[in-house]
Amino acid sequence: MITYAKPLGQNLLIDNNIAQKIVHALSYNQKNKSLNVIEVGPGKGILTQYLLPYNLFIIEIDSLYVNILRQTFPSLKERIIHMDILKFNPLHVPLTHFILIGNFPYSISSQILFYLLKYKDLIPECIGMFPKKVAEIIVNKNKRHISVLTILIQTYFKTKYLFTVSNSVFRPKPQIKSSVIQIIRKNNVDINYIRLKKIVTTAFSQRRKKIKNSLKEIFFDKEFLTQPLFNKRVEQLSIVDFTHLSRKVIPL
Repeated sequence: MITYAKPLGQNLLIDNNIAQKIVHALSYNQKNKSLNVIEVGPGKGILTQYLLPYNLFIIEIDSLYVNILRQTFPSLKERIIHMDILKFNPLHVPLTHFILIGNFPYSISSQILFYLLKYKDLIPECIGMFPKKVAEIIVNKNKRHISVLTILIQTYFKTKYLFTVSNSVFRPKPQIKSSVIQIIRKNNVDINYIRLKKIVTTAFSQRRKKIKNSLKEIFFDKEFLTQPLFNKRVEQLSIVDFTHLSRKVIPL
């Protein structure tokens, strides 16, 4: 798992042009202004001001920024939720269909993506700012550094690298560059998430072993175990290989 920065990890965006660019990149931007949108970690609200036409909810963990947001956007007062996004259950609102957007805190970059996967049936699109390294791995930009999250996200979502953001447009200024990516849910993906996640995380936790050894505790048909891919290691497998494995698991 890839994480950066200190707890809370909020480097506030201060460039309005970048904020507008992020919001305008939403594929739903001109299609459905009544769509539910959840903004994560808005800080002082630089993205928020451009999201007001939507049915907007805000999740902010820092009480200082919660107070600022309530004063700056009084019309949103009842929709500014003071809590950790990772503990937020949208079904309690209830929200059953929403866009996820934000200048995501570096410290929870990977966790945000696992949150997206957890609620993938509710979230058709996610767009936001990530550390550049994380963004490149998620969209598989270099076709080399595949990760657990690369496989899981790419199985259920289409990803697009939108643009790189200089560290000079944040306060405090981070040591790393950032990138904005778009993640749009694929239609009709019939792959069991729990099963796929178990296979991928198990294989990556023992990445030096051949798949036949790292996945020996997972049950497959004996004939299927003779397939050539079981003599490969993690870095030799494709996303399609992992989804194929998940389909062949024998449930207990």
